[in-house]
Amino acid sequence: EKNYGLKGMVQLVMYNKLRNFVDLCGQLRFQIRWGHVYRTPKTSVLGHMLIVAILSYLFTIEIKGCKRRCINNYFTGLFHDLPEVLTRDIISPVKRSVKGLSRIIKQYEMEQMKDVYSMIPSEWHDEIRMFTADEFTSIVKINNKTEKVTSTDISDRFNKDEFNPRDGELIKVADDLAAFIEAYSAMKNGIKSPDMDDATNSLRGK
Repeated sequence: EKNYGLKGMVQLVMYNKLRNFVDLCGQLRFQIRWGHVYRTPKTSVLGHMLIVAILSYLFTIEIKGCKRRCINNYFTGLFHDLPEVLTRDIISPVKRSVKGLSRIIKQYEMEQMKDVYSMIPSEWHDEIRMFTADEFTSIVKINNKTEKVTSTDISDRFNKDEFNPRDGELIKVADDLAAFIEAYSAMKNGIKSPDMDDATNSLRGK
């Protein structure tokens, strides 16, 4: 009640569905990454998403991205793991263990996202879909149609708000860097395991 002067707070109080959406996102603070390995410090999926968002934003500023590019990269980083609130965190070794499993999981996530879309205004749907589906693909909008490109293409030809660019490749880099920091910090704190060694070496190579 003390914060009713904030427009966002009033909307959360007035609109049940919007409040449920925020609550759903907040559940990611209870989901711990690297669940199959003991780690210190522990990292929530929500915390990881924020780190990826911040890194993506800073990297986009560094390459002189236009305003929409900064916004899209930040919010894709912030929401890129949102579908995990529906499927939980499935560790990468499991996803890679069966051919085609990653694709099946992604399809399931997109089907379950229907529940998320029911909580938010219809005018948000296109953006949330962009932030959560094919999040590591670089895209632009040409003649109101989404086209897959490369980050280099965006920098060379599409770095303007009118193209609504999003650097999926850059966000993937930020995602891998965040994962490396998580693994590296755990090892610096004395947590040793074959899984952690493999992850650190693989991420360092990337």
